[in-house]
Amino acid sequence: MELIQVRIERFQNFMDAQTINIETDVTCLVGKNESGKTTVLKALHRLKPANGTGRSFNLITEYPRSRLARDRRREDLDGFCPVIAWFRLEDSDRAALEEAGLNLPMTAGLVLKIGREYGGGRVVDLEVDFRELLADAASAADVHEDDLAAIDAKTATELADECKVLAKQLKDAGEAARSKAIATLAKEAARLSEHTGRLEDEAEEAAWALVPAFFYFSDYDTLPGTCDLEDLAQKIADGSPLTPKDQTVLALLEYANEEPGDFLDDDFDSRKAELQAAGSDLSQKVFEYWKQNDELTVVFDTDMPVVGTETRPPGVEVEVRHRTLHILLRDDRHGGVETNFETRSAGFQWFFSFQAAFSKYQGSKEKVIVLLDEPGTKLHGEAQRDFLRYIHTELGSEQQVLYTTHSQHMIDPAKYEKLRAVHDRATRTNVNAGVAVTTVDLSADRDTVLPVEAALGYSVSQHLFFGSGHHLLVEGSADFVYMQRLSDYLVGQGKAGLDGQFAVIPVGGIDNFAPFIALMGRRFPLTALMDGAESTRQHQRAERAAKSVGVDTGAIIVCGSIHADLPATADIEDLFDPEDYLWLYSRSIEPIQVADLSSTPEPIIKRIHDARGVFDHALPAHELTRSTEEFFAQVRPATLERFAALFAKLGTTLLAD
Repeated sequence: MELIQVRIERFQNFMDAQTINIETDVTCLVGKNESGKTTVLKALHRLKPANGTGRSFNLITEYPRSRLARDRRREDLDGFCPVIAWFRLEDSDRAALEEAGLNLPMTAGLVLKIGREYGGGRVVDLEVDFRELLADAASAADVHEDDLAAIDAKTATELADECKVLAKQLKDAGEAARSKAIATLAKEAARLSEHTGRLEDEAEEAAWALVPAFFYFSDYDTLPGTCDLEDLAQKIADGSPLTPKDQTVLALLEYANEEPGDFLDDDFDSRKAELQAAGSDLSQKVFEYWKQNDELTVVFDTDMPVVGTETRPPGVEVEVRHRTLHILLRDDRHGGVETNFETRSAGFQWFFSFQAAFSKYQGSKEKVIVLLDEPGTKLHGEAQRDFLRYIHTELGSEQQVLYTTHSQHMIDPAKYEKLRAVHDRATRTNVNAGVAVTTVDLSADRDTVLPVEAALGYSVSQHLFFGSGHHLLVEGSADFVYMQRLSDYLVGQGKAGLDGQFAVIPVGGIDNFAPFIALMGRRFPLTALMDGAESTRQHQRAERAAKSVGVDTGAIIVCGSIHADLPATADIEDLFDPEDYLWLYSRSIEPIQVADLSSTPEPIIKRIHDARGVFDHALPAHELTRSTEEFFAQVRPATLERFAALFAKLGTTLLAD
């Protein structure tokens, strides 16, 4: 079976029904903290748990509080299903159900619907798209296509009524064969739909047995550094509740074909060897994707520490010792030091623990649906991308996976169709708004899809930066536009423009020059064009960053040094003759003349701010793009001279490569 759709309604912060389409391999739920992502996984896990306690729903604590009293008066909430899932049947599923006595229609749209009620009961239905069933029935009854087109029934009952009327009309019209076919159509549709709807008894059990179980894993399920095997064996013997960590330890032991009680006899050394072999096998799987430190090895050891005392006849106080399992991590990168598993990086603990917990199903033909709650949040960004690759290429190729995240590194923007945005719309004034689940392209909440935007930005930047030549850093998009347009014009006039080796990168503000140089200066050659003078604080920060990573400080150029007649603190806009820049300003914002500005030797941007107030600096650049021909028809020689000087000075920084 394949999970195709989920609906959650009236459960925790879910109010109105939210339907989530599920991908055949991996589905990612993205959203802010407390948005309801985990609620989806917890609800699904309750349907049919593969691990954990599998506790029932609690109507009092999990039904939306603001609606509980009102809804209780209207209906029996114990019989309400807060979670429903639909599964597509495969050929083997059909065969198994037919063996259980169900006469299934061959309609492709046949699905199994399962639900879990607040009272603990389960719902198991077979559903079929009635139009598909009708088409199958019409084919079997050999119904004329004109007669089929006249039928508008939505249910088998409606169909029977319509067929009765239509059959009589055809018979009265002398169309005996067509009338008979229509009469047969109603019977055939009734036969095909006979076993759809609510299943009971043996059929329900047969269908339920085919439904994949849900395997849930979160930070609470990580392996402990030590485990009292006698206590764990006693819990199992007594049927006592097991913690999530207990469950993971049991999974690890099961992978080694052992049980906690096996370590309590005298042959525990051979048992430990079996466990060590299992741990080594799991480690190899982990290190296929764990690239942060491949010198780690998981080691198992046991001892018999004193856990208390007891009095034995004849009144002698004796020590009580329990066999204890120690999970250690040996780091050969640091001399083979062995430390407790819980003291090592939380990211590695999570990754190895998941492999241990899931080992029962790894490579198995048994189907489960994997639910990962915020996986990899404690991993470094690169390690998260390694784990994301593991989810998509290995885990998702064998089992269906649903995982939640708010990390940009756990999102592949190229697979945005597999993303679902989860947004809690409730506010103090509208507590009943509840959660909305949509595709990311339809999400109305920007904060929810911020990780997706960040992931896309990172992906674009990787392709933009690496392998694209010598990078020229500028402050914003306006700088890029001015340089591109002036360069194109100069080249068209047979003069030198901006060297084609430059890849222009707007860094998004003058404050970003220093960190960009510090972080990227070692990785590729760069030049920076900054507004202002060499004496400014931002220029000095950029120079210090350059020196720290070995970048020539001569590659940091300020606009004030381009031409002798420019203000010391010039911006790129000062490379334009004032009349030329005001030409662009007047057409994009409001009319203005040089006479409207002060005559002080300050950058033209400041003079405009003083006269007319702050404005969007990108608008004149857009105007240059819109009115390129008109602008250059009236451009002044001073503008061309200064930009030519800029391009020449930038070109000198390429000689250092």
